[in-house]
Amino acid sequence: MAHDGFGAALAEDLHSSRPRVEIIGNSRVVVENHRGILEYDDGLLRVRCSGCEVRITGDGLTLAALSLDELAVTGTIVSVEYTSGG
Repeated sequence: MAHDGFGAALAEDLHSSRPRVEIIGNSRVVVENHRGILEYDDGLLRVRCSGCEVRITGDGLTLAALSLDELAVTGTIVSVEYTSGG
């Protein structure tokens, strides 16, 4: 069936330790499967992830939620970048 490959890829993504980043408009970013915060102030949040770093820049950034594997930041999001080697 044509959808078998898609379903397998989706299942792998959902159970992976790779970061999952959800951007909601320009006001909220959720990062799942993180490995800690490297830097945080009201204009920058650097998040360590498996094999990369997620860098969120903006204005008035606030860490709205934090758990062992998920975080959410709110504010005016200007950019979200991935860099290898996090």
